[in-house]
This record gives sequence, C-alpha cells and structure tokens, in this order.
Amino acid sequence: MKKFLWIGIAVMGTLTACGAADETAEVAAPVAEVAEVVAPVAEVVAPVAEVAAPVTASASGSAVRDLKGREVTLANWANVPEPENKGSAQEESLWEYRNEMMEEHNFTFAEVGVTTWDGTLEYFSSNTLSGHPKDDIYRIHSSFVSGLLHSGLAYDLASLNSIDLDDPKWSQLAIDYMTKDGAVYGIAKTQRPSFGVFYNKRLFEEAGLDPDLPYDLQASGDWTWEKFEELSELLARDTDADGINDIYALPYSGTIFQYAALSNGGSYVGRDENGMLYNNTLSPETLEGIQWVADYLAKDYELLTTKNMGHTQSFMDGQVAMYVAAESVCVQLNKGMTDEYGFVFFPKGPKLDKYVTTNNPHFWVIPSAFSKEEAEDAAFALDMWASQPPDYRGEDDWMAELFPLYRDDRAVEETIAKMRQTEHIAIDYANFISGNVKIADYTNDVYFDGNTPTEALETIAGIWQAEIDRVNALNK
Repeated sequence: MKKFLWIGIAVMGTLTACGAADETAEVAAPVAEVAEVVAPVAEVVAPVAEVAAPVTASASGSAVRDLKGREVTLANWANVPEPENKGSAQEESLWEYRNEMMEEHNFTFAEVGVTTWDGTLEYFSSNTLSGHPKDDIYRIHSSFVSGLLHSGLAYDLASLNSIDLDDPKWSQLAIDYMTKDGAVYGIAKTQRPSFGVFYNKRLFEEAGLDPDLPYDLQASGDWTWEKFEELSELLARDTDADGINDIYALPYSGTIFQYAALSNGGSYVGRDENGMLYNNTLSPETLEGIQWVADYLAKDYELLTTKNMGHTQSFMDGQVAMYVAAESVCVQLNKGMTDEYGFVFFPKGPKLDKYVTTNNPHFWVIPSAFSKEEAEDAAFALDMWASQPPDYRGEDDWMAELFPLYRDDRAVEETIAKMRQTEHIAIDYANFISGNVKIADYTNDVYFDGNTPTEALETIAGIWQAEIDRVNALNK
C-alpha cells in the first residue's frame, strides 16, 4: 500500500547514485607512508577572533546569510555534477532546493574529482599544511581516517555554529569514531547498508522453494546460517547430469568471511571503551564465523568467477541463486536483470540474536588552516548540500528513492527499514585503518591455500598488530 503512495512522488527510472562495484576482491590499495604529513602539527591555524557570519536582509526583512559569492568545493575522487536528466521526482526536488539555496545565500558548490580514493588523505594533508587549502571540504576514505583523527589537520566541527551534529542525517557512529577529547574532526551522512543477500526468485521456484521464503524466515527470526546452508544445498544444481553444477548458490568473495564474523557478534578488529583498537580475530565469535564459511565453501556451493565474469553479472545471468553484496548493487540489478529478485539480511550466527549489516562511511573534513569564519561558511554550505529539501523530510521519505529499484515492497519495508536502525549496524574497525591490513591475505590463505583459520592468522598477525599499535599510539 505504501508503495503506491511513494510512486506518486518517485518517477520510475535510473537513480544517479553510484552502484557498488563487483566485490571480486578486497581492495585495500597500498599507499605511501604519510606519517610525516599527517603527524600532529603545531599552530597551523592562525589565531582569529570569533567572527559572526555575514548576513543581509531578505525581501521579507529577515536575516539571510551571505557567503559573498564564495565558490565552495568538495574535493572528491570523482566529479559529481548536476545531472541533466533527473531520475526521480525526489532528485528533481533535491537539485531545485540546492540551486535555490546557492542563489539565496550567494555561493556556489561543486564536488570535484581531484585525486584517487586512496590519495585523498595525502592531498588533504599537503593542502592544509600549505596554509592555503585549494578546496573547502575533503572526502576521505574510511581506510585512512584514523591517522587524520590525530593529525591536527582537521577543523573541530563541534566548535562551529553552522552545523548541527545531532541532526539525524549525520551518522552518529561516524561522529563517535571521529571524536577525540570532545572535538569532532569528521562527519559522514547516514549511509546505505553495506551488505545483505540478494536472491533470484525464479531460481528459488525452480528449486521447489517459495520465492518469499527468505523474507518469511527473516520475519520469524529463523534466517540462520543453518537455513542458509540448507537452501544452498537445494539451490546448487547440476541441471544436465554431467557431474558439474550449472547453477550455484552464490559467487565466491572473500568478504563473506568478514560478514559471517559480524553476523555472529565478532569482527576482525574491535574497539574498546577507551577508543583503543585490538585484534579480534581469535575471539570465539569471529573464529566460529570464519570456520563456518570455510566449511560451507568446501561443499561446492559457490561459483568462482573469472575476471571477465563479475559477481554481479553472474547473478543477473542466473548462474547463482544468491548474491552477498552491498545494498546499492540494486541500481545495477534494476538496470540489467530480467528475473525478479529479493533482498534480506545476511543470516545470523548462533551467538547473535539479531540480524546485522554494516556501513563503511566516507568522511567529510574541513581543513584546520581555515579561519573561524571560513570554516563556518564551509560547514554551512556542506550542511545545506547534505540536506534533503523540506518536502522530503518525512520519517519514511527515503523509501521514495528505493521502491523503483526493487521488484517487491518487502525489500524496502522489512529489510532496509531495519538495516537503517542503529541496533542492526555492526562495525568492524579493520575498515577504519590503513591499507596495511590486507584482509585478502587472510581469506586467500583459507580459501585458496587450504589453511585453517588459525594457521592463516599466524601468517598475518604481526602485520595487523603493527598497524593496530600504530593507530593506538596516536590515540594515547
């Protein structure tokens, strides 16, 4: 019923939000040492007096903030221009609102591609240390924010009046991570969930299964590892009796090891009450999850894709019945998949009584080299840019974007609605430290080399611990 209400304001079409790339490998690209760049610097911000934001009078006589024609730029790893053709009524309204705000407050705003995703920290650091940053706001990948947090290069957003850190649009988990001694050095919007399970309804029916079964199991609390494995046994089929599966349960990706750990209450890297990171791979919850995946993959349920056949494509082509992937993959599926598909949480392990997903936010930071007035203006522009237009601030307005991307209401109203709730979000802090922690080295040892989880851990434990120690040294 809700869907028809939303379709009234959401036009069927392709949204401009980026879909997730195929998760064929862990992509923690190595980056050059920037310790000397992000090391704490003294006195990079010239003392300035508290400056009130400039205002002018509107036609109605009320005060309107005037940014005096400032060209505000958000340094990104891709250009994000205003699309010529809007994909939905919501997107149309968003850009109309943005343009109105820029005109009313006398500024322009642009997201510009300036470097690669793994080069933004170095770019931001050199800009800030120069004392004259080229850009106003910088998007930093989550892998590199731990060094940034303690560098002295980011402005304390909690000291600014132009941004409300309690606004629901900001991820409180991200703010918590970027807080040190009461100061907040980075911010992120509440993001779409990072992982769940897409499934092909046609292949479920051909295997003699109800196409709504995953939804029903999820609703009853019975969507577990055991059920997932039972379904995999039925879904992986040799249809031509040649002894080789023609349809597989899912495509292989090393990320499933991490997801299984999270779904059992574990993680690769944890964080204690003092903000210190620790290696959590040997916890009972984590080890149980990793061992379950190793045992599952030994049963020939998975398809090992080649470079020319990505995970997403194998799912769209009907070669695999399920696909563990980021929720945003729905954009690609909506464009290229003929079969109907559903979307549910990753199944829960025996040590967790709820379903979980995670998110991996990219952080926005403002250079500490700015004066108070400059920082206030940058924060004001960012807050406006990250906001929805007033007409789309209802509690469930986010559904308007998603209904056109799914083939049923239950994916949005049951699965994603819960995934957005904080209690269903689990964090693995391995995603918040640098590329020196190469998760693929660990999972490859288990999957390709046949080592046990504990044997594989022994080969990388020293490297992981050195990186954890480095980050913790900054925390002290």
